[in-house]
Amino acid sequence: MKPTAILLLSCLVGHLLYAQTPRLDKGARAIALGGAFTGLANSSFAVFYNPAGLALLPYREASFFYVQPFGLPELADIAITYADPLLLPQGWGSLGAAIRRFGFSLYNETAVSLTYARPFERRLFIGVSASYQLLSIQGYGYAGAVGLDIGILALITPDLSIGVAAMNLNRPAFSHSGETLAQVYMAGLSYRLLKSLRAFFDVEKDIRYPLSIKSGMEFEAVEAVALRAGFSTEPQRFTAGVGVRYSVFDADYALTTHPELGFSHYLTLSIRLGSESDSPQADFERLIEEAFDTKPPLAEGDTLNLNTATFQDLMRLPRMTRTLADRILRYRQTYKRFESLDELRNIRGVSEALFEVWKRFLVIEPSTESNQK
Repeated sequence: MKPTAILLLSCLVGHLLYAQTPRLDKGARAIALGGAFTGLANSSFAVFYNPAGLALLPYREASFFYVQPFGLPELADIAITYADPLLLPQGWGSLGAAIRRFGFSLYNETAVSLTYARPFERRLFIGVSASYQLLSIQGYGYAGAVGLDIGILALITPDLSIGVAAMNLNRPAFSHSGETLAQVYMAGLSYRLLKSLRAFFDVEKDIRYPLSIKSGMEFEAVEAVALRAGFSTEPQRFTAGVGVRYSVFDADYALTTHPELGFSHYLTLSIRLGSESDSPQADFERLIEEAFDTKPPLAEGDTLNLNTATFQDLMRLPRMTRTLADRILRYRQTYKRFESLDELRNIRGVSEALFEVWKRFLVIEPSTESNQK
């Protein structure tokens, strides 16, 4: 084992005999933003920042995260996350799960988390998470504890969201030592300055340590590439990173530095399933449009191309419901396109009366734009 690793682990284990270590950020995207992710948390890593953020995902997402801090395998940090907003019936909320492990054979922390998030009134989201955390130190044995987290996230405007979260709210204690897990409170906001530029700001308070301030910027340089940078205090660090998207796959990288120990490289690989587009940003914008009802109802004489209509477009139809709009989009995703309006009759819940109303507004066209007068 490297001497540096021995020194770090000696300090770590000694500290753990009295209290838990600070919360470790997870996910290369959030880390590149300085850890400022509480105000948005729109990924499967929401469980580590704000459980309510799971409700912002319209698709299934599975992710893998890995880092060797300062190049030391003894300090390896691994996490696997999964978010599923489609498993439960429409409107019932989203489910998530995560497994994480830090350390090696002499010392390691392992945790399994289950998360549930649900929207309220389309602009307010609440999430809860339960985690079983197991600590193992060679020569000292094992100890476990169950922690409860809660998060709230609100869409204030189409460009601004805010969130608050509390980690280990129940102040769980390890069974053998009686030492409590880190209790952390966080608040943050996310604001879209420009169409392709978003700013993040968080404050975080571990009850045993000074207040930490985190901030970051994300710039979508081109359609499939995002550049990120961040800064945080307690400890003070600068971060940077890049995200690359190809089809349903995402790869995110982050870099942090330490004046004595050098660089740390963070990597996240993700896959999105059930997305309406190849762009998570487009899916997120669709959700924002739905939440703020930015488009008026269709007037007599207006038409929509059924093969290109978005969720919000469909919601403009008379007597349309969220459930029926979702079923129409899923049908189109399954069969690629509608060949005729009559196929709407194949969708559960579309009655003959509804079909007669909708066919006045719907057309089948090969163009990529809705034809609206």
